[in-house]
Amino acid sequence: MKRLLTLIFLLFTFFFDTHGQSQWSYGVNPYYGAVLKYKKNMKQLEYTNLHGVELYAAMLTDGSKYWHKLYNYPQWGIAASYFNYNVPGELGEVGSLTTYLDMTAGKKKHKWRLNIGTGIVYSTGRFDSLTNEENKAISSKISYVLRGTIHKEFQLSENYFFNVNIAFRHYSNGKLNMPNNGMNYPIVGVGLRYVPKPFKQKDIEWEIKELDRKVHYSVRGSMSWREVWQEDIKHKAYSLSVYGSKQVSKYNTILVGVDAFNYDQLSVDRANVVYREKEAITSEQELNNGTGQVAVTVGTELWISKVSVVVQGGIYVYKPQEFYSGWYQRYGIKYNFNKHLFSQVSLKSHGRTADMVEFGLGVTL
Repeated sequence: MKRLLTLIFLLFTFFFDTHGQSQWSYGVNPYYGAVLKYKKNMKQLEYTNLHGVELYAAMLTDGSKYWHKLYNYPQWGIAASYFNYNVPGELGEVGSLTTYLDMTAGKKKHKWRLNIGTGIVYSTGRFDSLTNEENKAISSKISYVLRGTIHKEFQLSENYFFNVNIAFRHYSNGKLNMPNNGMNYPIVGVGLRYVPKPFKQKDIEWEIKELDRKVHYSVRGSMSWREVWQEDIKHKAYSLSVYGSKQVSKYNTILVGVDAFNYDQLSVDRANVVYREKEAITSEQELNNGTGQVAVTVGTELWISKVSVVVQGGIYVYKPQEFYSGWYQRYGIKYNFNKHLFSQVSLKSHGRTADMVEFGLGVTL
């Protein structure tokens, strides 16, 4: 963990030195909280004296682009955090590096703000069947993190802003390793943000862009790696999505389409063994070991410059496996290289149970 903290410090030092311009601000927030125990077999989460600190650099949008004013001059940034669960033997410590978007709906001097983002987290304590079997929450050193923060910011001067906030963090490896119960914790904190060179935002009267009334068609192929058993081998899974999209507002687009999934045969066979044991199904009763699935899906895409956030729900129309529910949801971050080519990273899950993280490329016609 000392090496990780040193690396984070060096990254931030470089970041500050190379981006010390008027549009950047910098801050620190100490936090205190507790881990949520949401499953009975997670003994080590009964109580933890969780505490940590976060450093961040935020770019202040100035109104020079259309989406700046559209979203009321949001901030976007990078944050590095360190947390100690105070359970050194099983849970250890974590360090994370995340990107985020910070938005506000008001124009007052003292503002309510919403901060959402994602990134990666490194955990020093993880599940091991021989040395750390009590840790059912984290089973891989590298996991994904989802962050959300609501904070009230008070302007002390042109350069300094004080904030009080309540936040939530979720860690999961997206079934890359098992077990994958994940880590969830609410935290509260205070902090200080510093703006080296304050500037006045540009109030440009942008022409309201006309909605694109055309229906566009997209194809995306994705690949995933996942485990079924604890300390299992990595199984591959593939997905192909074909959908139509239509812009319905200046903020978002509606998506309707079809998803097809194909799983490694060994992963399906092992999942059937787990399902048989869980449901007490006798060996005489056969379970379908088909590897394919087909579903219809509907969702929305929120546009923020070249990056967009995708939220979808799907219902299976073909699913021979019995160990999955009849529906799923997908949360993704999409980057549009141009009008036709994009990449997307998505989490597919059944309820609160992750199925896989999809890494994909696609084209829009």
